[in-house]
Amino acid sequence: MSVYNGERFVRQAIVSVLRQTWSDFEFLIINDGSTDRTREFVASFLDPRIRLVDNPSNVGLTRSLNRGLELARGEFVARQDADDLSHPTRLAEQVAFMRSNPDVALVGTQARVIDERGRVRRRPGWERAVDDAAIRFQLMLDNAFIHSSVLFRRGLVWGRLGGYDAGFRTGQDFELWSRVAARYPVRNLARSLVDYRTRAGSTAARYGEDHLRLSRAVVAANLSRHLGLAHVPDEWPRLVSGMHVNPPAVAETELLKLADVACEIFGRFVGRGPGVRTERGVLRVLACKLCQVACRLAGGARREALATFDRARRFDAETARSFAAKFFPLLLFGGRARALLSPAAVRGVL
Repeated sequence: MSVYNGERFVRQAIVSVLRQTWSDFEFLIINDGSTDRTREFVASFLDPRIRLVDNPSNVGLTRSLNRGLELARGEFVARQDADDLSHPTRLAEQVAFMRSNPDVALVGTQARVIDERGRVRRRPGWERAVDDAAIRFQLMLDNAFIHSSVLFRRGLVWGRLGGYDAGFRTGQDFELWSRVAARYPVRNLARSLVDYRTRAGSTAARYGEDHLRLSRAVVAANLSRHLGLAHVPDEWPRLVSGMHVNPPAVAETELLKLADVACEIFGRFVGRGPGVRTERGVLRVLACKLCQVACRLAGGARREALATFDRARRFDAETARSFAAKFFPLLLFGGRARALLSPAAVRGVL
């Protein structure tokens, strides 16, 4: 765990780790030059498993995480951000999975989304692919892993791959997981074992143009790797990254192009392994991306939104149903949807 000026949530985050049912671990906490009471709060815990490491100044998340990987002594490394929470059985379930699957380099989990007050927020589309093929497909359209949920083999990720790329101030996890998946089997567990906190001051809320540029580079590399393309059309990573990083900024015409591009990527992906066409996980990833596009279109281009949503339904009806409570109010009421119609009112539309 790396933390910078995280006094508001760091105590809760630490407690969630110390209360794990799997208790045989060291807990490396990198205090990245905090100027608030973060260090005081961390030092107040007397648990001998905690190793507090102080950076003399703020060096950023990427360098702090690599310092943690260098200092870590365990076979496995689990990640958690300083404002997120791990459920009690998280480490036990992940360690058991890795020991039963010695070929797997990395395993993540699903996440329950919470707000600043800890209230659970229903966020359709947050589901991460579970099996290897679906994860590789998702990596061409989005980040297939939630950073706070991963557990990986240190010998592979740090020893062979060198950890996080220091050139990535943000999005360092997307880049690293993409490199790991290019060389080793990876998985996600189907259960939600972490709480991911969304808030205005988080790193994810401060993404800028540099992050968008780097995201495009990662998407382009993944498209090349998993589709066997010598040349990736410039438009593809631009459209994918725009939706991944800053959806509100993507124009309606670009959204429609993205829906077509996602389907073309799917066609090329299954063409390299025809058996993949019927794999449920891959179909769900595509349907989810189409539903996300449909929700963005719903406030203006309603006919196109409905057509895109129906396209998603044909790929995977269950995924479309999970978006119904969000999509249909947007389709009917646009920006007023949240105030005028509750999710319960559209239950059973599909």
